[in-house]
Amino acid sequence: MLLFDLGKVVLSYDQEATMKKLAGSLNPLTALLIFAKKDEFMAEFKRDTELLETGRMNMTQFFLRLKGKTGLDLTEEKFMEIWQSGYEYYADALAKVAALSVKEACAVAANLSEAQENILRERADFAPFTGWACSWKLGILRNSKEFFLKAAETLGVSPSECTYIDDREENLKFASEAGMKTLLYTSPSDLDKLGL
Repeated sequence: MLLFDLGKVVLSYDQEATMKKLAGSLNPLTALLIFAKKDEFMAEFKRDTELLETGRMNMTQFFLRLKGKTGLDLTEEKFMEIWQSGYEYYADALAKVAALSVKEACAVAANLSEAQENILRERADFAPFTGWACSWKLGILRNSKEFFLKAAETLGVSPSECTYIDDREENLKFASEAGMKTLLYTSPSDLDKLGL
């Protein structure tokens, strides 16, 4: 089974651009206060994102918490629209995954919230991913050997049956410690090395 991280492999997420769009829905005074304490705000935002991605908070709770801290003047529906606008999808990489999925099962092994997983599952170009081992379901982020052991168990395979593909060497190290083969991803042509 081929396990894929998503970020910088088949998609990217521009958090800064998303935050700028959200800033347009802030009271100007609140925006100035947040800018003045940007590092503190971003550290708190990162903690909330971790709660979201480990399933300890759902997207509605995340939105309401962010709205309470910032005074965002928008609906949850508009928030989700802005949130989704930060994604860019790599058609060439997704086409390679589709071709690989004919010969080998492909799955996602990534830090994702339930809402993010649902958004991606609705996309036709993500249909080749037949398994989803996401941090929100596993209750643990990808930065540990335990994540990869739980991912394999969730997908019903042995770690030794998996090849994990990621652009970050530290994540590959954890997958390797769990007994998986790994592939460092730098471009879609790296997927040709899988020899399928």
